[in-house]
Amino acid sequence: MPRTAPTPKKTKNLCEVFFEVVRAAGAAALGPVVDSTTRAATMQAAAAVHRPHLLGATPGRARGGRRPSTVRMALREDGPSVAIVGATGAVGQEFLRVISSRDFPYRSIRLLASERSAGKRLSFEDREYTVQDLAAPGAFDGVDIALFSAGGGVSRAYAPAAVASGAVVVDNSSAFRMDPAVPLVIPEVNPEAMENIRLGKGAIVANPNCSTIICLMAATPLHRHAKVLRMVVSTYQAASGAGAAAMEELKLQTQEVLAGKAPTCNIFSQQYAFNIFSHNAPILENGYNEEEMKMVKETRKIWNDKDVKITATCIRVPVMRAHAESVNLQFEKPLDEDSAREILRAAPGVTIIDDRASNHFPTPLEVIGHDISFQAHEHILYLDFSFFIHAKTFSPLDQWIIIECSRCYYL
Repeated sequence: MPRTAPTPKKTKNLCEVFFEVVRAAGAAALGPVVDSTTRAATMQAAAAVHRPHLLGATPGRARGGRRPSTVRMALREDGPSVAIVGATGAVGQEFLRVISSRDFPYRSIRLLASERSAGKRLSFEDREYTVQDLAAPGAFDGVDIALFSAGGGVSRAYAPAAVASGAVVVDNSSAFRMDPAVPLVIPEVNPEAMENIRLGKGAIVANPNCSTIICLMAATPLHRHAKVLRMVVSTYQAASGAGAAAMEELKLQTQEVLAGKAPTCNIFSQQYAFNIFSHNAPILENGYNEEEMKMVKETRKIWNDKDVKITATCIRVPVMRAHAESVNLQFEKPLDEDSAREILRAAPGVTIIDDRASNHFPTPLEVIGHDISFQAHEHILYLDFSFFIHAKTFSPLDQWIIIECSRCYYL
């Protein structure tokens, strides 16, 4: 077991620290990493396409390059103590990848999971860790930040215990998103929601649904300038959003259908390969499914605007990774194309690419495996315009967001 560094003096305001933590949660929510063979093949295919990166170079990492694998700066005496809840699951593993790839500072790591997984040994940054029982007494003692990604039931059952121990919980489930006392945060959109979070003072920070993150990264900069009155969203969601098992089923079904066999339907109730269908979330009494209503409710909370009109249609498409969204916005104030472009260029995590001459815009395959970026091609007319977004679900870093092929029209 690695030794634990001495406890540092508590930091009063953790907004900057939580930017990285909540980004990690958002990235992890977009889906687990595929096996190394699939990853290598996908990266190789995407490497031929130029993709500008938005984030400036970080210490130890050249812009567009990789950090040297032999140099790790994350284990630091002045870092927080971090616990990963659901550490043996796909998203828990993604949390660890994010922490490592970003050199996120920590003085100790505690891996927590169910009693069934307790006792397992996991390697992280050349050190061996023993997975501990989440339900054991004192599981959160001494923990500063607890990253939860084991489902809403686990969050509801154990997040209060973590808070009572003084930990700040960053929850990746939907359990607390609509709780008025819990900030729902996208760091590039509403960081001010975390301004009262204090290390050592237990609290919960909720991470929005992946579709909400994708949409609001694009829409919020424009909303701040011209105020969105109405938003119509259609999502085209990849298999990765439903987990590794769904990705495997899509691969299997593709092989089966091409071979003339009946498709295996374990994760989804109908054929997924070569097909599209309404998102597999339960249908509510109002006719919307849960995924669609998450976008409506979460957007209103994050924007602190109960009056904004939102409708969403969420569709599952047979793409392995990278969600896409079509978004139509109606504004209160006039917004011309040049102004919108300048707003997006200045927005955190935004880059604009507009290759109209060759009619080439990014595709899901080109989004996979890269840091946050935002590329756009839009035509804006007076108060209304539409755009199309891609967001990667592969890299353990941030959402990689693209707007492409927009068309404006009067409503």
